[in-house]
Amino acid sequence: MIDIKNNMEIMWIYFPENENEILQELNESSAFDFYERYLLELSASEFLDFFQYLLDYKIDNNFDDKHSISQLISYGFGQKPTLDGEPQFENFHSIQSRVADLRSEHLTQRIKNEQEVLGSKIELQEETIKKQDRL
Repeated sequence: MIDIKNNMEIMWIYFPENENEILQELNESSAFDFYERYLLELSASEFLDFFQYLLDYKIDNNFDDKHSISQLISYGFGQKPTLDGEPQFENFHSIQSRVADLRSEHLTQRIKNEQEVLGSKIELQEETIKKQDRL
């Protein structure tokens, strides 16, 4: 299982050892889903370190903007990196703000999904009760 959060200190070892699994997971899911599963709990500092690693990885491998790594980078930063590969954050506070925005976006989506599931269950219960009342 992919565990980025607990391997941040050794990402330069962890990522190459798990590269196939990480890339496969990223190719099979959206950037949103990948972030949800593996990056949501990163601190702002960890976020910056991980995405800097991804930028270096992208540059070293000459990935174009359509590659899944590039898509994750764009999603994480909420913007396109410049040609030199550097995101355009003004300061660390803007990175903290982006991490908080992503966390909020993901948690909001989780709540919406749970509400939909609960709504469906309630509707099924109501239908069952109505059928029982008719009998």
